[in-house]
Amino acid sequence: MVHHERTQRSSTDGSERTEKGVQHGGHRVPLAALNTSVRVRLDGPDERHTRALAESGEFPPILVHRPTMAILDGVHRFHAARLRGETDIAVRFCDEPLETAFVRSVRENVRHGLPLSRSDRAAAAGRILAAHPHWSDRSVARAAGLSPRTVADLRKDAGSGTDPTHRLGRDGRLRPIDADERRRRAAEILRSEPDSSLRRVGRLAGISATTVRDVKRRIDSGQDPAPGRRPDHPEHPEFPPPRSGPQAIDPADFPALVKRLCNEPSLRHSADGRLLLRLLDLHLAAQRSSARIASVVPAHQIATVAVVAARCRQIWQEMAAGFENTRLGLDEKAAAENR
Repeated sequence: MVHHERTQRSSTDGSERTEKGVQHGGHRVPLAALNTSVRVRLDGPDERHTRALAESGEFPPILVHRPTMAILDGVHRFHAARLRGETDIAVRFCDEPLETAFVRSVRENVRHGLPLSRSDRAAAAGRILAAHPHWSDRSVARAAGLSPRTVADLRKDAGSGTDPTHRLGRDGRLRPIDADERRRRAAEILRSEPDSSLRRVGRLAGISATTVRDVKRRIDSGQDPAPGRRPDHPEHPEFPPPRSGPQAIDPADFPALVKRLCNEPSLRHSADGRLLLRLLDLHLAAQRSSARIASVVPAHQIATVAVVAARCRQIWQEMAAGFENTRLGLDEKAAAENR
């Protein structure tokens, strides 16, 4: 039996479900207009699977990155259509940035259709790590269909000297990579200053009061302050699931991350904070309308727009570096207070 590559359909009326960043509809696109530049299979499409699809009935629309017309999900269906002698194919369009779209492509291929090999998934995880080094091991593992330990090994093998000191978890929170060391620092403070509040110890050690409470419980019972499991294990006290408020946010979900910032009172109640939120909102609009924006730029201005866009990217990179330096300064100040 041929397992068709999955489409997303409603169980009630047969219509396609809405996904963030993906437009649904009965679009048909000439095969000649599409390309297979986004590769998640190292050895390319499987001929036997392609032939089996070509001999089957109608298959679901493929997923296409509109700005580049690259196929994100459905390469086998694309080749099967060509094998049938068809000239066009039904598509769904994705308007996300290419690296975000690549993550979506990997997820789609992991979840359905012809399984990706372990080498395919490892290569995809490597690309995701290179594009999103601040993602936690569990976030990358979930996207690539690997275990967090395998992703941790891949990260270690990559040996990037620019690996950030914090990583973004699946709940959208930044957390320190050296969590075990911070726990041990908290234990030292608790032993030397047993009357200190949990909040003060947490501030000095760079961890939450909840984690300090767990450290205190562990040292009181004669255990090591750092539990013997991976820092981004879901049961690790430094990484508890949200008890209330918004659900866990995928690091790739830019709109949800912006929404979280928009709910931050300190940003909404200051002029510069509102400016930041307006800038982020403009980026959201640009992401949603990137294809339409590109279509209205006259040919003689494309190079200028490209230069301006590159400069905008540089400005944000400089801002990101500034935020990181500020965070490092706060950490150094906390460490100095402990000397």
